[in-house]
Amino acid sequence: MADSLDDLKKFVGNSQTAEDVITASQVGRLAVALDVDHPAPNKGDAVPPGWHGVFFPPLIPLARLREDGQPTGGGVAPPVPLPRRRLVGVRGAYPDALRIGDDVTKITEVSSIAIDDWGAGPVVTVTVRETISTDRGTAVIDERDVLYFGEDGPGGADEPPSLPETAAWTRSYESNPVTIFRLSAVRFNSHRIHYDRDYTTKTEGYPGLVVPVTLVSFLMMEMCRAEAPAKPLAAFSYRSEKPVFDLGPYTISGAPDGETVQMWATDYEGALAVTAKATLAEG
Repeated sequence: MADSLDDLKKFVGNSQTAEDVITASQVGRLAVALDVDHPAPNKGDAVPPGWHGVFFPPLIPLARLREDGQPTGGGVAPPVPLPRRRLVGVRGAYPDALRIGDDVTKITEVSSIAIDDWGAGPVVTVTVRETISTDRGTAVIDERDVLYFGEDGPGGADEPPSLPETAAWTRSYESNPVTIFRLSAVRFNSHRIHYDRDYTTKTEGYPGLVVPVTLVSFLMMEMCRAEAPAKPLAAFSYRSEKPVFDLGPYTISGAPDGETVQMWATDYEGALAVTAKATLAEG
């Protein structure tokens, strides 16, 4: 297995280019999924930083999906021979706004592949860099870490960062399966852990549906937009510490310090689930 996993490193540097158009209808779908007002209904309106994630949907035919609904490979993604997969971290920078009506180009590149063992068997972390540009220049630079692991889970990982003792911002959300479905649908995410309860509990062994970490991250970014409306996001990064399940409400908190906001989410049991850092543009 270790030798075959090492062969995956030949995919580092693979890239592909895609095109899309920033439309008010797609932005509106994300707005209703997040239960917020449409932020950019008219041509030329700026889309909130971070909302690029609903464009360039993964158009993967059914024949190229794994049992869990995720791609077997193709494009730039390597065919990792491990049965479980989840997004564990994202680092994004937003040097320019996307606007309704923009023609956009995305270059996707495998920037690194790391092979480890955290005590439960081999794990593979594939880091993919996405660069989105308009005719004005680069608008988004995103790096996404996807973790592949075996039937027994990934094992232990790094300790989470230390967090502030108090939060100036806090809000709780119901882990509503309709919200989970809508967010998955608008992103064309077919990972069954977000909508197929029988598969999730009986095959993956989770206690309930998994709240997408992307949903939690969108709500974190929306908290910044609501609490600091004059300071749009310049950068945002987050890390999944553990899955959030739809067994009760989860809470998002933020502690601003100048242009930086430390953020975190706790699940229905109060366990730390997501950590994040937002960098706000100077007002």
